Amino acid sequence: MKTQTRAVVIGGGIAGCSTLYHLTQEGWTDVVLVERDELTSGTTWHSAAQVTNFGMNQTMVGLKTHSINLYQELRDDPDYPVQYNHGDGGIRLANTEAQMDGYRHFASMARGMGVEFEVLDAAECARRHPLISTDNLLGGLWDGNDGDIDPASLCQALARRARKAGAEVYRQTDVTGLTQLKDDSWIVHTNKGDIACEVVVNACGYRVNEVGAMMGVEHPVTSMEHQYFVTDEIPGIVEAGHRMPLLRCPISDYYCRQEKNGLLLGFYEQDCKTWGMDGISPDFSNDLCPDDLDRITDVLEGAFERMPALMEVGIKNVVNGPITYTIDGAPLVGPIPGKRNAFCIIGLRAGLGEGGGHGWLLAQQIVHGEACYDTWVIDPRRFTGHATVELTALKAIEDYQNEFRFHFPNEHRPAGRFAKTTALTPVLAAEGAEFTVINGWERAEYFKPTPDFEVTHGFHFDEAFEVVAGEVAAVQNAVGLAEVNGFNRIEIAGPDAHAFLDHVICGRVTKKAGRVGLGYLLNDHGCVKAEATVANIPDGPVWYGSAAASEWHDMDWLSAHADGFDVSLRSL
Repeated sequence: MKTQTRAVVIGGGIAGCSTLYHLTQEGWTDVVLVERDELTSGTTWHSAAQVTNFGMNQTMVGLKTHSINLYQELRDDPDYPVQYNHGDGGIRLANTEAQMDGYRHFASMARGMGVEFEVLDAAECARRHPLISTDNLLGGLWDGNDGDIDPASLCQALARRARKAGAEVYRQTDVTGLTQLKDDSWIVHTNKGDIACEVVVNACGYRVNEVGAMMGVEHPVTSMEHQYFVTDEIPGIVEAGHRMPLLRCPISDYYCRQEKNGLLLGFYEQDCKTWGMDGISPDFSNDLCPDDLDRITDVLEGAFERMPALMEVGIKNVVNGPITYTIDGAPLVGPIPGKRNAFCIIGLRAGLGEGGGHGWLLAQQIVHGEACYDTWVIDPRRFTGHATVELTALKAIEDYQNEFRFHFPNEHRPAGRFAKTTALTPVLAAEGAEFTVINGWERAEYFKPTPDFEVTHGFHFDEAFEVVAGEVAAVQNAVGLAEVNGFNRIEIAGPDAHAFLDHVICGRVTKKAGRVGLGYLLNDHGCVKAEATVANIPDGPVWYGSAAASEWHDMDWLSAHADGFDVSLRSL
């Protein structure tokens, strides 16, 4: 085993294998992956492994498209082909006009990334998937590139290509500790010896916080039990003569895809269950949780109504295994907050479908400092200290229960609310404030004209539009007062404070005491990384203020550029 390498990736599932492979593609070939057991022995091995282009924003669409293109290439590799059922298509169903509006929105957004979706009516949905009923159905969204892939062969193929490029994979190798040296390099301690490296990557799936604890970090990731089962042969599938499209049903909280001549059905039940909150047995590997079909009875009834053929077939086998969720449902891919040369690729609840793209974007960040896409939506630094274990669990449950129900504009779900408040929060509430959430902070969005005022969430202007218009007019023509909480402040002190700011901010920074101005931080490509309000406190330090959610990002950025300057940085 090597004792020195450039990067060590910890974890041998899709996250780790994709990262290792893409590091070699970006030019780092002296890299190592360590896995405590065998490759894909964690969540990856029991994944339903569906691969879709659907994403809630352009970054997610782009990384999923990369995954699909990569998986097609691996499928067509004559030396080591991967089993990938691609091009059968998939439908996301809808029974409300608001959902259909959402699908039209996502189809329009995806076209900007070169991805074509199709909005279908109910009859066309049934024509393409002859097992479904059109009762209580308006239509759906068609993804022609939807499919599923074999998890084990995918990870083995990625590891094989990485090895051919010079990387090494060490199985049955337990990481027992992590030590960061003064030059910010790392020592990875294992049961087979130590490995010195420049960069360490946490790709540990449901064991993410075991490795996080080794570097003094708690990641906002919680595991949920997730069940699916495989049915016996269904005559309607045999008679159709073609593979059934994938189906995702927010009406009844289930998904299904063809598995041989039966169906694989997975469920997102309301009576869901967290997993591993009290620790994970070291022997839990290639393992599952006990079956608990009673928990999915209500969801299963909805599936029977949508697909009556299910009532006529038996169940061949049941899978109940842990999958990981973050505090907002999106993965954590990028630099670990407060640590140098440490990265993570974790919280991948749809790891097989997205993992190729996540590893691609992470490898770019590690090697080049930036990725080709804006990665803020998956940046681990988008949360600050409010992301506690309890709050993460509450939000993970809520996200699980709403897996196929996308967020509407200005919709803020109730779990874990009022994590951060100020002395004015109850005062504003008494005045009828409707609150929005800014990095955990409750901030007044507008004031309800009557106590029973409610809005209808959707992709059109809602009932609050005229209310907000009135508030804007009042401020424009008279005066208004607002609490802008969550605006982070970083104190920059020391003899070189202004020289440091001149170095990191484009444009000139005023040195006059009592003055306040805007400044912009750029990366090496000239792209804006942050906007800051800079205040010169009389007879004191400089205050740097920016968006609430960017506190850890901006502190990391400032710290990384402070070398050579006599300054101190402190979050207030």
